[in-house]
Amino acid sequence: MKKVAYWILGGVTLLLMAIIIGLTMAHITVVSEMPVLPGVSLLQATDTGGDYAVRLSYVNTASQEMPRSLVLDPDLDPNPQAPYVMSHPAFVLEWSDGRILLVDAGMTREAAAGFGRPLEWAGAKPIQPHGSTAEQLGEARSRVKGVIFTHLHVDHVGGIEALCEGRSDKITAFMTEAQAERPNYTTRPGLKIVRDAGCIEQVRLKNGPIFNAKGFPGVMVLAAGGHTPGSQIVVARVGSRWAPKTYVFAGDLANNIDGINHNVPKPFLYSLLIVPESRARLNELRLYLRGLRSGGRFNLLVSHDQLDLEASGLPRWSPPARAVLPAAAAEPAGGGH
Repeated sequence: MKKVAYWILGGVTLLLMAIIIGLTMAHITVVSEMPVLPGVSLLQATDTGGDYAVRLSYVNTASQEMPRSLVLDPDLDPNPQAPYVMSHPAFVLEWSDGRILLVDAGMTREAAAGFGRPLEWAGAKPIQPHGSTAEQLGEARSRVKGVIFTHLHVDHVGGIEALCEGRSDKITAFMTEAQAERPNYTTRPGLKIVRDAGCIEQVRLKNGPIFNAKGFPGVMVLAAGGHTPGSQIVVARVGSRWAPKTYVFAGDLANNIDGINHNVPKPFLYSLLIVPESRARLNELRLYLRGLRSGGRFNLLVSHDQLDLEASGLPRWSPPARAVLPAAAAEPAGGGH
C-alpha cells in the first residue's frame, strides 16, 4: 500500500509541477508582448486608400447571463449588482461591391453549449446558443472574403469551420506575427482550428505599429497583447471618406464596458489561473482605449458585453436590400461607445 501511495503522491506532484510550469510559460509569453501603441493623431492621420465599408452590423452566436464578478474585480466594480450578459459576436463589415470582412467568427451551437458549461458551475445561467455566423449569414456567407481575429480563443475562431464548409475559394485571415507564430496553451487550440479549417489563407501583417488589411480599405490592426500574446485591436472606418465613423473592436481586453469606463481589471484569479494575462499591459490598454473614445472620436465595441452592444445602436446583421450595396448606404447608428 505504501508503494501505491508513493506512486499516487508522485503522480499528483508531477501533475502540479506541469500545471505550474504551463501557467508560468503562458504568463511569460503574454508579458513579453509589449508592442508600441500608435498615438491618436497618427491613427487619425493614417490613410489606407480606397472606399471604406458602407455597412457595419453584428451577429451574436451565443448569450449567457452571469454575475459581473466573473468579469470585473468585485472590489473595484462601481456597480456590482448591475446585470451582465456575455455575448459572443462576429462583426460584419460590408463594402459596396458586397464583399464582407468579419472581425471574429463566434461559435457554433455545439461549441457554445460546451463553452458555457464551466461558467454555469461558477454561477452563470445556462448559455443560449443563437446559431453560428455561417448559419445566420445564410447565402451571404459566400461573400465573406476576409477575417481578423481579435485573438485566437476558441469562442472567437470556432465559427470559421462552418464558414469554410463547402467553399472552394479562400478567406484571408490577417494576423500579426505574434498571433500566427507565438501562441500559448490558451490560443494553440484556436490556431489549430484556423490552420485546419481548409479555406483560410493566413496573411502576415507587416510594417506596424498600424497594420493595414490589404484589400479592405479603412481597416487597420494594432498589435496589443495583454490578454493573449496575439491579441489585436481592430480599427475600421465606415461610411463616406468625407465623414466616416470610426469603430474600435477591443476583443477581450475588457469583458465589460465598465472595465474601460472605470479602469476596473478582471478578477485577479481569472488573470492568474484561468486565462494567464499581463495585468500591467491590460491596465495600459484600458487607458489607451478610453483615450481613443474620448471626445467621441472613436466608437468602442467590447465583444463580450451584450447590453453595451445593444445600447450602442449597432444593428444586428440582416440581408441588405440589394446584393450590391450603394456607396451612399446608410451608416449604422451609434454614439460614443
